[in-house]
Amino acid sequence: MPRRVTVSTLNASTIDIINTIRANANAEYQSLVPAITKANEIPKVGEILYGYPALANQFINALVNRIAAVRIKSATFNNAYAQLKKGYLEFGETVEEVFVNITKAREFSVEKAEAREFKRSLPDVHSAFHCMNWRVQYPITIQDEDLRTAFLSADGVQDLIAKVVDAVYTSAEYDEYLLFKYLMIKAISHGKMYPVAVDDTDIHNAAIAFRGTSNHLGFMSKDYNAEGVTTTTPKADQYIFMDSYFNAQYDVNVLASAFNMEKADFMGRLMLIDRWDTFDNDRFSIIMANSDMVEPVTDAELALMSDVLAVLVDREWFQVYDNNAKFTETYVASGMYWNYFYNVWKTVSSSPFSNAIVFVKQSAAPALPATITVSIDSKSESETATVLTLKSDIANPILMAGDVHFDQTEALTTNGIAVHPYGAIIIPIAKAATEITVQATVKGTVYTAGSAITAASDVGDTITLSKE
Repeated sequence: MPRRVTVSTLNASTIDIINTIRANANAEYQSLVPAITKANEIPKVGEILYGYPALANQFINALVNRIAAVRIKSATFNNAYAQLKKGYLEFGETVEEVFVNITKAREFSVEKAEAREFKRSLPDVHSAFHCMNWRVQYPITIQDEDLRTAFLSADGVQDLIAKVVDAVYTSAEYDEYLLFKYLMIKAISHGKMYPVAVDDTDIHNAAIAFRGTSNHLGFMSKDYNAEGVTTTTPKADQYIFMDSYFNAQYDVNVLASAFNMEKADFMGRLMLIDRWDTFDNDRFSIIMANSDMVEPVTDAELALMSDVLAVLVDREWFQVYDNNAKFTETYVASGMYWNYFYNVWKTVSSSPFSNAIVFVKQSAAPALPATITVSIDSKSESETATVLTLKSDIANPILMAGDVHFDQTEALTTNGIAVHPYGAIIIPIAKAATEITVQATVKGTVYTAGSAITAASDVGDTITLSKE
């Protein structure tokens, strides 16, 4: 189970830090390094440590692994998006998210009771797996000279801690911010958020759209999540993201009113993004070149993001966990310096069962195409059946709400032919010659093929589905 790390602050003085490290050191360290009570005694400790490399190693290791690590952990779990992270996973690398859909009611019938008594009514269970997919390392070097100068003033050791922390924490915090932004850009540009068009000729139209959509999320619906499950998002779980310039056009009280919240409550659920149409790909260039943890945000995706006004999500949409945050170190004797490595492991994902809505300019609202081209992507044959997988090519897939869902029609059911919603068709050998008319649904609109396919169709064959 994930856990939250308790908020802590580093408010100890240099004297307190030196004495705490001494109290937890071995007997040799305690015998050579005295406890101190005055600031003018700090340089004496520095002289001893600087003259004994073994003692210096103990001091610097304790300083980083205990004191600096506490400060970093406190900051890591209390950043701008802390409330949207799910906590720290101490064990395991995979989180299984399970959603049980609501059950349909049926009429009460005494006549059917006997047949129903022992019949199984299986729940509609959906699951998604979120795996640890972010493992990075931040290096920092501390030289012997840094240790010497740390004992020249009353705040020297605190300054040394700040040097270590600021070098890695600021980097890690910025990268985490980019990962949240990355999740939203990829979801929007690949049709995983429901689009709501806003007439941006009048700024007040956006507030109306926010209010109506926010109110609607309080009711059961399957329209606003990628998996199409029936769910709801109460006001308390709604978070809105706006870029800094768009947000500046609104008075906070107007926005709070749009979400039917008190100003203080709304401010806790308002998240600012710098800009939707920019992304710092350079930060991840080394990772992109050597691993598959992240892929570049393309110019085409960023061009589409320029039409985004805001994003409204359920707090459970972000499935971000911390798996590890640990320092490792080594002393390089030949260079008289310490190399420290801050290792950060995370699970960075989003929930297909949680509501997520993107508000876009009216001019960018995606229109359903008149036709959809479907091609046979693969073909598998066995002694019992032929399996064809279909791939759809929508003219404008960006900002589409969900995917193309292929329909199991009555005619196919009669012939014993099975159709998976995402495009797999299973044709029994006995029905190999049956002509199959493919039907699909996009956002409630039905598309029907003008020509048929059979088990004899080959990979690469295409058909055109037209809007009814």
